[in-house]
Amino acid sequence: MPRRVLATLACAAGFAAAACGGDDSGPGADGFVADGAAIVPAESAARMNDLLGALLRATDVELVAATQLSLDGASITERSSEIFERWKIGDRTRGNRGVLLLIAAEEQRVRLEVSYGLEGILTDAFVSYVEHEQMVPYFARGRIGEGVEASVELVAGRLFERILGRAYDPERDEPADVGGFRSGGAGADTPVPLGGGVAETAPASDATIRDRFAAQPTPDLAWERFLEVNRRRIKDTELGIYDAAARRLVRDMNTNAGQDHLARTYAQEEPTIRVRGDRAAVVFLNDPEHLLAPWFFHRTGSGWQLDGSMYPGVIGYNHLNQWHFLTREHAYGFAFADFRLDRNGFAFPGSD
Repeated sequence: MPRRVLATLACAAGFAAAACGGDDSGPGADGFVADGAAIVPAESAARMNDLLGALLRATDVELVAATQLSLDGASITERSSEIFERWKIGDRTRGNRGVLLLIAAEEQRVRLEVSYGLEGILTDAFVSYVEHEQMVPYFARGRIGEGVEASVELVAGRLFERILGRAYDPERDEPADVGGFRSGGAGADTPVPLGGGVAETAPASDATIRDRFAAQPTPDLAWERFLEVNRRRIKDTELGIYDAAARRLVRDMNTNAGQDHLARTYAQEEPTIRVRGDRAAVVFLNDPEHLLAPWFFHRTGSGWQLDGSMYPGVIGYNHLNQWHFLTREHAYGFAFADFRLDRNGFAFPGSD
């Protein structure tokens, strides 16, 4: 039976089709990514396969991401329904709980199709948010592979959170016994004009914004202003609160969905700010799930600025978005003197 279809949109004009033939063979028995249009980098596909494997084991939901060069005259509604059935998406679960993200390169369209039993989690409003606030900004910049991966992460994160009630820890959690649903339903289409999305370079802020978010006199104020920038979805990467490396970093984060996630996540916990000389680290002592990465600021001639040099060379993330140290050699070690690090670089409050 056809599954519940949540949304369809036409993506930005920067979405260029790959110069190769499409592959409609599916993701394979152990995979979750079928890149028939060859627009997803291999490293992105590998990370998504790891994430979606963990999702299946923990939540009994099978999410498949697929790209095709062309729909060959079919509508994306027809093709997504046909692929869903032919690839038997959801059959790797106990309850036929499947999700398909399908991207058609030449037609510049994307569709997220969801089993009926998951529509209460992946609601129309949520899917529309993912598409407009995450996919379109990436696609408009021609960063298709990154947009697919970022969107898959948002959808998977929603499923982890709503089904398990918290972030997933692979060393702690067993697959959830969530039962099954198989049904169908109506579709809801959401068109987005071709060429929509955001510009590659965000417009400069006015003088009031630039003054408020200049380099700050204290690290506490710098941290507060950084959260406010994200809460208010300010896109100007030339703000004085950023050093040169941080400006490059935030260019990759400045989608509405990315800023919303950062502001919402860090608003939940009170930080501890540790300062030594001209360096300050914002750390979170109550973070057993390792979802609150530390942030780093240094004092320059202008004041306290976000130190972008720590990302990604020192702080890394696994496929569940849990942070860890990639090296112990960095200028902020003083802030973690009372932490212990395991062999994978995960930091735990309390000495060895």
